[in-house]
Amino acid sequence: MASQHTGDAATDASAAAPGLNEAQAIALRYLGRREYAAAELARKLQQREIEETIAWQAIEALQEAGLQSDCRFAEAFVRQRVGSFNGPIKIRAQLRQRGLGDALIAQALSEQGTDWHELAADWAARKHRGTLDEKQRARLYRGGRSRGFSHDQIMRAIDRLRDTR
Repeated sequence: MASQHTGDAATDASAAAPGLNEAQAIALRYLGRREYAAAELARKLQQREIEETIAWQAIEALQEAGLQSDCRFAEAFVRQRVGSFNGPIKIRAQLRQRGLGDALIAQALSEQGTDWHELAADWAARKHRGTLDEKQRARLYRGGRSRGFSHDQIMRAIDRLRDTR
């Protein structure tokens, strides 16, 4: 009778602590919805009460199979954020928050081939119509900075708006 109780405890322990196969299955479900950075995926797995070492083993197996790639994630992330008129400062910060290194971030930003001055000008043109007074210039400047554009990028965009109006 005691051995049967021990068997139940072992079953309960294995049900409480997900194994490598379950961790991979959960990670695949996440990756089926969108790309994830490895560190971001590890955090999500740990939130599901998967041990850190098992989470990273599952991620490494998915990377070897080509199912998870930080490079692919960074490229998709940059492309999506550029499409939403976000500047390089904000994109870089968001990628760092997701656990990517500076070299990979720089590579993803440069491979996108975005003209940041042009993107800032396009954003400013969408945000403002009509004449530009000082109050509107200040509002555009603050908005551009919060979107992640540099001072130079925003000022050129504002000057371009002023010159075309």
